[in-house]
Amino acid sequence: MSLKNKKKIKKITLCYIPVIVWIVITLFPYYWFLNLSFTDNSMIMKLPVYYYPHFFTFDNYKKIITVMDFAQNFKNSLIVASLTTLVIIFLSIFGGYAMSRYQFKAKSGVMLLLLLTQMFPGIILLIPLFSVFVKLGIYDNLMSLVIVNATTNLPFCMIMCCGFYAGVPVTLEEAAKIDGCTTIQALFKIVVPSILPGIVTCGAFAFVNSWNEFVYSLNFINTSSKFTIPVALSMPLAIFIKVP
Repeated sequence: MSLKNKKKIKKITLCYIPVIVWIVITLFPYYWFLNLSFTDNSMIMKLPVYYYPHFFTFDNYKKIITVMDFAQNFKNSLIVASLTTLVIIFLSIFGGYAMSRYQFKAKSGVMLLLLLTQMFPGIILLIPLFSVFVKLGIYDNLMSLVIVNATTNLPFCMIMCCGFYAGVPVTLEEAAKIDGCTTIQALFKIVVPSILPGIVTCGAFAFVNSWNEFVYSLNFINTSSKFTIPVALSMPLAIFIKVP
């Protein structure tokens, strides 16, 4: 066997095969979800297991669209996630800039406090937040989810933005100020465009977390027409059936 063929076999064995195995393992759960979505409910738990839809059906999708009002649930999730993302991006731009550029007493303590907020499970805040939202009159309102999602995700996004700001030389802002820019103008004309990938990262982080949030959505929303996608999919279809 030639040296070229040996290198080719070695490359296939050590590179291609592990990558293919990893891709199959990673994508299989998604295939399985898709397979079950086209399978009749009576066949899902039966043995032997079929790795393809034995009785192909669209009934599950029809029930989601007609009974669940999936479009409304999707709209609710989109509203909550979008508003939360906008709030977090706006506050993270200014908060991260302040943490990165200004020196003040207990700055390290504030950073540590922001990090500590990410250590506690959100469920410990459930009862206090529930009481607050009831008193404010925003229980069973999508705005309550926007507030709680923005509050829980903002500290980490501020820390991320702070790290991105640290990678931008202060001399760029100083040069912009010499040319007549104010601090805000230098921020949005020079610094923000420089860290745009970081801002997009923060926005994606906030959007995904808000879209997938379940515990608060389950406890703060009581009306089926206001359910977000994660909550709606966890409920039995009987809840969505309107009794005349």
